[in-house]
Amino acid sequence: MDRSESIVLLLLAGVAWACVFAVAGYAVFAGVPDNGALAAVFAGFGFVAGLACAALRLAFEYPLPSVRPGVSRGPASVAPARTAAAVTDGSAFGA
Repeated sequence: MDRSESIVLLLLAGVAWACVFAVAGYAVFAGVPDNGALAAVFAGFGFVAGLACAALRLAFEYPLPSVRPGVSRGPASVAPARTAAAVTDGSAFGA
């Protein structure tokens, strides 16, 4: 999946969730005058939720090449193991 497909997917997910949340906002505040502003707030939260859910799904389905299992990322960044002599030399206690 290339970048343009990912962006379209994210936008469509955000718009879909925004519509659902806006309808929920209208339903919850049906008797309130000027409930359009409240529905817009709901729609904003829905858009962000849709983006976040779709982005997480994309992140888990199509991971970056550097985090795929079995792919080497260069030299090991793990510190070498300490020897028994280095651990018990007593220098930590001033001896």
